[in-house]
Amino acid sequence: MPPGLDRIRAICEAEGGFWLETDHHVLCHRPGTGRLVVSFDNLSSDRETSFRKPFGHDLIVAQGWGNLGVIAKRKDWFQCPMLKEAMVAVAGAGLYTRYPAVSFYGASMGAFGAAVFAGLAPGAVVLAFAPQSTLRPRLVPFEGRYRYGRSLGDWSGEFTDAARSIRSAHRAYVLYDPCLIEDRLHAARLTGPQVMHIPLRHFDHKLPPMLLRMGILKELTLLGLRGDLELPVVHRMLRRRRDAIPYVLSVLTAARARGHGRLALAAAQSVAQRVDNHRLRALRRELASELGATSSPA
Repeated sequence: MPPGLDRIRAICEAEGGFWLETDHHVLCHRPGTGRLVVSFDNLSSDRETSFRKPFGHDLIVAQGWGNLGVIAKRKDWFQCPMLKEAMVAVAGAGLYTRYPAVSFYGASMGAFGAAVFAGLAPGAVVLAFAPQSTLRPRLVPFEGRYRYGRSLGDWSGEFTDAARSIRSAHRAYVLYDPCLIEDRLHAARLTGPQVMHIPLRHFDHKLPPMLLRMGILKELTLLGLRGDLELPVVHRMLRRRRDAIPYVLSVLTAARARGHGRLALAAAQSVAQRVDNHRLRALRRELASELGATSSPA
């Protein structure tokens, strides 16, 4: 068993939950009330080695909700046959029907897991940050980033294409950066009247960290998990991106690459009046030097 999991195992079992371990994954259920959130690891979830918890665990538990965490010991996009059998068995044992509402939640690899297993609880809510729709080569020939994951497991069987399973959801939120062609094309495969696309330009693939820096990750996530997220609310929250330095630098770098140096410099000067940041100062100096201009004092 990977390091750091003994504590969460003890908590789940002490509270009357369960712990199922397969060759390459762990299913751990921490009971709650009102809603069950099924959350899936992403590629960086194993960085925590002292007290490893399911993705989104602390936020979920703070609401009093139950959590079924799918923890990855091998980053195979949840394609282990034993895991699939365990997920079907848990659904067949009636875990989902014990809760009045169910949500599936994840980011990147975890967002694929959330969308592809959502069919086990028809009518659930899906919150997917930058999901892959599948790694099946014939369906996504544009995807070349995850060859290691593609080489693991059988991508021809069940639970391999989220474009089919996501249609069983009551509400599904797909958040992605349309500036990334692979993420945009994956999102385009995830369609249906109940699927809401939320494009976040210049946020890059790692959406949760960017939203966290903006101070809106918790609010947005809770609305999404409840099925109450609406585009006007998202647009209101996104106003904070104007002062979020990672976002500002992403936008200015893109403008610079497209030959809009003067516009980028003007925007950088405007942001600098509200936010003092060394990376922004460095970019202003570079832009000013390229344009033969002089940036205002830092």
